[in-house]
Amino acid sequence: MTTHMVIGDPHSKAGVSNERFTWAGRMAIDLKPDVIICMGDFADMDSLCSYDKGKKDFEGRRYNQDIATANEALEFFDAPIKEFNDGRKQNRKAQYRPKKYMLGGNHEERINRAVQVAPELDGVIGLSNLDFKKYGWETVPYTIPVEVDGIHYCHNFPSGVRGEAISGLNIAQSLLAKMMVSCTVGHIHTLDMAIRSRPSGEKVFGLSAGCFFNHHENYAKNTQYLWWRGIIMKKNVRQGVYDIETVSMSEIERQYA
Repeated sequence: MTTHMVIGDPHSKAGVSNERFTWAGRMAIDLKPDVIICMGDFADMDSLCSYDKGKKDFEGRRYNQDIATANEALEFFDAPIKEFNDGRKQNRKAQYRPKKYMLGGNHEERINRAVQVAPELDGVIGLSNLDFKKYGWETVPYTIPVEVDGIHYCHNFPSGVRGEAISGLNIAQSLLAKMMVSCTVGHIHTLDMAIRSRPSGEKVFGLSAGCFFNHHENYAKNTQYLWWRGIIMKKNVRQGVYDIETVSMSEIERQYA
């Protein structure tokens, strides 16, 4: 059995402090999960937001700032783990080296879309500008699920002939009805969970993992009260079944700031 640390969409954003990533790194050292999964939208990429282009709020956004902010967030998360391992150089078996998955989100996908619209940017900008591999994250393409210990993780699962993301207030129930396996998503920033039983008695778990940031987003207007902010720990993970613990952002700050 293993333990998974699930980090909902973090949205590292230019002009917003990255200190929460240091807290998350300290939390990882404290709890030592076997696997760490970030659910996507690690980098907000505001400078490539097509919805805001031409608006007053769009002024001043820069691609290089977005990339630098995301890479700083990666460094902040890694620093407590590096410090822990540096203190155990003489005993590599005592070092902490979790398996880390970075799921592609629709916000990182903005980079690929920008290149498709302006092919002259090919080779100038790209997902390789984000230092995921430098910090040991295994990257998973946007909308492609990865199975870990029987749980299918994906930023969002496309559904129907139009490939629209499964969403809604009862997203966990919808996930199980449409995917029929234990699965976890990010994307909509809510916390929702459902458990169903197969005729054999085997359980399947659907989960929407919330988000990992405190700042407010103008685009969400009056819907942000629906969001849940924090980190999820899945304990005793085996063949898609697990015990769940939710740790709120305020509790993470209290313990690890």
